[in-house]
Parts: sequence; C-alpha cells; structure tokens
Amino acid sequence: MSRNLFEKRIQIKPYEYPELLEFKDAIRHSYWLHTEFNFSSDIQDYKTVINQKERSVLTRSMLAISQIEVNVKRFWGDLYRYFPKPEIDDVGGTFAESEVRHKDAYSFLLEKLGLNDMFANITEIQPLMDRINYMEEFMREKEVGKEQFVLSLVLFSLFVEHISLFGQFLVIMSFNKHKNLFKGISNAVEATSKEEEIHGRFGIALYEILRDEHSELFSDDFYAELKGLANQALEAERSILAWIFEEGDLDFIDFKTVENYIMNRYNHSLSTLGLEAPYQVDEELLKETQWFDIEILSGKETDFFNKRSTDYSKKMKQITADDLF
Repeated sequence: MSRNLFEKRIQIKPYEYPELLEFKDAIRHSYWLHTEFNFSSDIQDYKTVINQKERSVLTRSMLAISQIEVNVKRFWGDLYRYFPKPEIDDVGGTFAESEVRHKDAYSFLLEKLGLNDMFANITEIQPLMDRINYMEEFMREKEVGKEQFVLSLVLFSLFVEHISLFGQFLVIMSFNKHKNLFKGISNAVEATSKEEEIHGRFGIALYEILRDEHSELFSDDFYAELKGLANQALEAERSILAWIFEEGDLDFIDFKTVENYIMNRYNHSLSTLGLEAPYQVDEELLKETQWFDIEILSGKETDFFNKRSTDYSKKMKQITADDLF
C-alpha cells in the first residue's frame, strides 16, 4: 500500500510509519531533568576558579544556547498540522516536551550563575539577533505550500537542531574535558546534545521519506534556496562564535577549532541531503574535536546515567548511534 505523509489518517493503527516511533522511544530512554544534576561546584568554578576571558566565553555560550531553546521549542509540537499521522504526532509531542526541559534547564543555570539580567539585553547583541532572525525564517508560517514547508523542515532539522547549538556545546564541554570544571553543566549539555542529535536525525528520516513519496517537491529551485539559506546560517553561526571569543581564544579551545567543527557538521548535513560538501575543512584540526562526537554519539565505558549527581533508579537502556540508526 502506498504511503503519503500529507494524507490524514484518523485511526491510530495500523501504523504507516512504524520505523519513526524509535525516535519517540529514544527520547523517552534519554529522559532527564536538570534537578538530577548537582551544580554546586559549577557555581564555585564560575565565580572563583576561571579567569575573566574564560568566564566571558562560557557566559556567552550559555546565553546563546538558552536563547535558542526559548525560540525553537514550538516547532515539533506543530508537526501534526502538516503530517497528520498519529505516529508523527507522538514523536512531535515527545520532542516538544524535551525542548521545554532543555529551556527549563538553561533558564535554571542562568539564574544560578546570576545571569538572568543578560536576557534583557538580547536585542542589543547583533549576532544573537541574526541567529534568531534566520531561525524565525526557517520556522515561518507554512501555509505557502508543501515545498516551502518541506524546505523549512529540512532547514530546521539540519541547521537548527543538528548544527546551531553544537559549537556552544563543544565549548562548554571543553571546560570539563580539559580542565575538569563544570561537571554539572557538562552533564546537562551532554544530555541536551544527545537529544538534539536525535531530533536532527528524525528530520533526516522524514526528508528521506518525503523524497521517496514526493520527489516532485525537490526541484532545482528547492536545492538552490536550500544552499543559499545554509550559507546564511553558517555566516550567522560564525558571527556567534566571533562574539563568544571576542575577548580572545582560550588555551584549550579556540575560534578556529570550533569553526572547523561546525563547518564539518554543515558538510555532513548537506552530504546527507545528496549535495556536495561545500566547505573546506582542516582534517587535522578536526581530530582535536573527535572526543566530542564520541561523547554525544557513542556508548561510553561509564554509563551516562551513572554520571548523574543523584541516584537514578530507573533501569535505562544505554542509547548508541547503532541502536537508533
């Protein structure tokens, strides 16, 4: 029987897209709350251990993450409007709930670090506004037709969920990797990054289904606009990184290393769509960030849930890239 993502189905079963439900299960198995982490030492690290340049880099990275979590949480909850299938609604609702948890976590962290007032000045920080503007464009009202909606879905999944936050994730986790600082924040960032990776891969799965079902939507104009918006997104992310490192590079992480990592993620995302990888990446420099991909994609010798600061009584299956995909 032929399938059509755009065609409404009222009955719950039989599922037409049972393969997509693994994404719902993956988020459920990764479930976490910020209250499970202990941030006491992080506050001490922030106030007394790191120097001013390090504090600036960390603060701006946190602010950039928090602002996105505020802006993007509504996207997945609206997915059923365009793909009216119960299984799509299940995944979208589960994802939307995870975005609320992310927002709550980073809002809590900013408050604990005494940074709440910085939100009031968001409109004065041009790199953040540029990022917000391109994301709002990706999430624009989708009543303009199926092709424009699919374009928004691809852009949101690959460039918002799969790329935009990962530069900041890398920066923050570098403090823990190289200086053994910010254990609680690093746990929250690692947990967030794993879920954002799942979100992005779900978007890729939808893209592949749509390309099979509705090849007419993927015209030359579609891919030309996609490439143009991808370039716009990358420039906005570069501006964010320049702002984060405005006071200078750190001895354990620098602008060039993070930029190189982000360009590689862009190349990978575009290659996934069947497009040529357009950005020149320094392969040697990329090796310096391999540890980060291992953290967010692979199983670890120490079970992720055992790193938590409070006893976690649920028996959870460790999620790996092979398990999911």
